[in-house]
Amino acid sequence: MADSKQLASGAASHAETHSAKHATPGTYVAVLGALAVLTLIELTVVYIPFLGQFLLVAIAIAKAWLVLQFYMHLRYERKILTWIFLLPAIAVGILTVIMQFFV
Repeated sequence: MADSKQLASGAASHAETHSAKHATPGTYVAVLGALAVLTLIELTVVYIPFLGQFLLVAIAIAKAWLVLQFYMHLRYERKILTWIFLLPAIAVGILTVIMQFFV
């Protein structure tokens, strides 16, 4: 009987520490606001001739990072998982900027 109580208390403490790591609803609303502001900035950056392409890529990477960190909950996981998802986005951004020189 003592073993089941220890297991139950261990599971409860694990659930408490796990839930303490997650963001609050206010955090999600703040991230949503940041994504909306970045989208508005993207809409205005489109009209900048050459620098606009670089800024659009940088903003897209920033938005991808926010979505990965908060909505996919990778902020509370090991950092290698974040880099596995973010490095391809960075690579595509760099290649997009490099391709602008050959167009």
